[in-house]
Amino acid sequence: MDKFSLFVPNFLPFKEYFVPEKNIACSGCGLALAIRQTYKALEAVIEKAEWVKAGDGKLFAKLFDKSPMGNSEPSLLRIKKPGGELIICFDNEAGGSLEEAVKKAMPAIAVAEGFRYVATACPSYPFDLYEKVKKGLEAEGKAYIHILCPCPVAWQFDPELTVKIGRWAVESRTFPLYEVGSASAYHLTGTTAKPRPLADYLKPQYRFAEISEQQIADLTTTVESDYKKLTDKIQPE
Repeated sequence: MDKFSLFVPNFLPFKEYFVPEKNIACSGCGLALAIRQTYKALEAVIEKAEWVKAGDGKLFAKLFDKSPMGNSEPSLLRIKKPGGELIICFDNEAGGSLEEAVKKAMPAIAVAEGFRYVATACPSYPFDLYEKVKKGLEAEGKAYIHILCPCPVAWQFDPELTVKIGRWAVESRTFPLYEVGSASAYHLTGTTAKPRPLADYLKPQYRFAEISEQQIADLTTTVESDYKKLTDKIQPE
């Protein structure tokens, strides 16, 4: 048993609102893990939530007047709250391209559209995800949380690597963890002094088995550029 399985259950709420035995998720499903953690944070509020498939673009079109997810078809959980709503995007990159795997447009668009709280999260960092869902519920107005959910089947990796794959996404700065609160103030919630090579994140995924060294180099430049743009928005405390 890894430290994740041993440590996390002792510190998140014990009560379950998501029952794995009644779910058809595959072994090592990052989506199921993210939903389980999210439900713990939502508690009884989950009874008022609405699941929406984003693939048809209708929800994005209504909220943002655009559908920026490319070929991906994430699932959205929509929770009404006083004065607004919380929208949680569970992104397992189903049908997504290589470029879409290293570039997520939705959080920045949500900020530009005036959402009062915006954040990124990953079930590989359960306490961070839990706290952000709580903040999203408590925030005034509209809130948006984008959760990266590693998928062993679609991404084609060993199910035992689910948690590690999520951490490698963050450590390589491909999927940085941050939040944007009032006054559009950016705050990193997970940092790595020395980024993990992008290849460490991409190569264990057999869906990218044909990726070339030049592609990795080009994508590394993109990741570094996007991360620099993000950190430039961080306001000194």
